[in-house]
Amino acid sequence: MLEIFKFKKSVLSLLGGNIVMALLLSLFLLSGCDSNDKATIQWQLPLTAPDDPHGEQKDQTVLPEWATAVEGDASLMFLQTSTARIFHLDVTNHEKKMFQDWDINLLGLANGLRTKSGAFIDDENVHNPAAFVELHYKGDLIYRGWLYQEFPELFGPDTPGWKLWLKAISVRGPSEEGTKKQGSLSSAG
Repeated sequence: MLEIFKFKKSVLSLLGGNIVMALLLSLFLLSGCDSNDKATIQWQLPLTAPDDPHGEQKDQTVLPEWATAVEGDASLMFLQTSTARIFHLDVTNHEKKMFQDWDINLLGLANGLRTKSGAFIDDENVHNPAAFVELHYKGDLIYRGWLYQEFPELFGPDTPGWKLWLKAISVRGPSEEGTKKQGSLSSAG
């Protein structure tokens, strides 16, 4: 306690007798020493990723019926990272193509793919072209799910030595059954 009194006296002499300033300064300096309590910070939460409807934790093997009814093509790009060569491949819906060690099967298309209540729908008000593909590399299933034109690096297969992305889709028009299903899904609200 004697040390605090000496400190206050020396501060008072430095401030030239201004008692109010000395009191404010000493209160400010001493207030920081009173609290050594380590409180838990409530806003600090554990870092966990939110559920991703497009990610691997969701079942992408379920292909919506309306996507199979869409007639069209997908333009896929393959980058062989060891040679930096880019290959272009057009695949028609319901067609299986072979390219080097790849087997590509285009199973469905969408112009405006989005999710609603956990289900994939084709919304004509959304620009999100996508193709549902099944990719085999050297006979092994590498990927089965949606490839997105707008987000090529976020979703899709990770294959050593190759990068693969969807460049574009072209839709010739869905069949009558597909139009009915598509319309009923996207007008659901």
